Amino acid sequence: MMNKFKLTVLAASLGLAPLAHADTNADILNELQALKAKVQQLEAQVKEQQSQITENQKATDEASKVANHADVQVSGIKAETESSGFKGLKITGMIAPAYVYNQDQQASSFVFLNRSNGNPSAYSLYNYDNSYFGGAYISFAKETAGGVKWNLTLAPDRGAGVNMNGNSIVHEASVAIPLNSDTKLIAGQIPDWEGYESTWDNQTKAITHNLLFDFTELTAYTGVGLDQTVGNWEWKAMVANMNSPRYYYGGYGGRAPALVFRADYTPPGYDNADIGFWGMVGKLPNSNVAADGTTSLFPTGTSTAQMFEVDGYLTQGDWGYYGQAGYGQQTGAAFNGGKAKWWGLSGMLTYNFTPRFLGFARADYINNKSNGGGLPGGYMNSQSSVDILGGSAFNGVNGFGPGYVYDPVSGAWSVTDPNTGANRYALSLGWNYLLTESTTLKMEYRYDRSSLATFYNVSNGTFKKDNNLLAASVVVSF
Repeated sequence: MMNKFKLTVLAASLGLAPLAHADTNADILNELQALKAKVQQLEAQVKEQQSQITENQKATDEASKVANHADVQVSGIKAETESSGFKGLKITGMIAPAYVYNQDQQASSFVFLNRSNGNPSAYSLYNYDNSYFGGAYISFAKETAGGVKWNLTLAPDRGAGVNMNGNSIVHEASVAIPLNSDTKLIAGQIPDWEGYESTWDNQTKAITHNLLFDFTELTAYTGVGLDQTVGNWEWKAMVANMNSPRYYYGGYGGRAPALVFRADYTPPGYDNADIGFWGMVGKLPNSNVAADGTTSLFPTGTSTAQMFEVDGYLTQGDWGYYGQAGYGQQTGAAFNGGKAKWWGLSGMLTYNFTPRFLGFARADYINNKSNGGGLPGGYMNSQSSVDILGGSAFNGVNGFGPGYVYDPVSGAWSVTDPNTGANRYALSLGWNYLLTESTTLKMEYRYDRSSLATFYNVSNGTFKKDNNLLAASVVVSF
């Protein structure tokens, strides 16, 4: 009985064994098929990645070819630029048409690159209502190997060249040669260093210039000097001709050198501030003195002058503060033939109402009463082109010189006192609007006054003590 049971169990076990083995093979087969599918998926991914790598390599090779070609082109351009002289060259420029109304002169017109009285062959007539504004310039600045800097600024019918050298369009032609890390040798024709106002419209707030800029400052220097920077100080000085490219008066010699200097101090802790000191000792052209030292109807001589000035500016937030004070004298440059003496003050306040809109107010004063009045270069250097008083009339536009009085008996105007000159005042109010990054619109109202009757009123032929001016300008620069 027991044996029969054992056989039965054994038989049952043997019968179930194939079934268990079959289940195991099916599982293995499924796993192999899943593994095969995974391998196939990985192979597909590898092929895709390999294809991407191949494409990337092609793109990289192409980019390298393009980069090499571009590098060759850039190298060629650099070589061409260097060989053509354009390396280190910077070009800037400005154009600034204006419109001016002058009440006493009964003048209302556009002002742009004009000569005296609209006559291209005439001399340039410099008045406060016809100064550097209404002009255009182009400037070429280049730095060569070794740090040598070269500048040429051209300004037709405006600029230093026109005012001191006939019809020359050269405003500046200068070079600065480094002697060491702090000092440069400077030479050429260099515009005047005085004052807080720049020459050009794109560097100033008002349209007209202040009284000191127009009448007590010089024009340019022709000579050689040094420029040195030490810490917060910059010093520069020249031995040069003042307001003349050359002193040469045939038969009478032409030795008329002068020493001119300036020092600027930048106060630490301020982003935009400067204090400047300026002086000149030597000889200036004097239209009252002939080449032989005597008076003449056609004077071309010089006389000794001393001039000193201090100026400064500070811009902080929306506010800007500018100021200037000057003193000077010149032998034989006054109305009565004596020594001309003058001193003056100018100040400007600006405020940015918005980043684009700025308002300004400027006030000026010049004391010029000594010896009938006189300014640098001689009393008659701005004589009116209209002979009002038999050759003795000073420019009736600018308001300097002795006052004039009307004699009802003779029906003529005559000099009140040849030994007393007029003191001058001026007030300007206006605004600037930045239309685009390179375009500024300007408006200005200006009131000028004299302590004597020195403004000529063309409408009735009389002299008066004041004048009104309105001006507008559009300034485009690059």
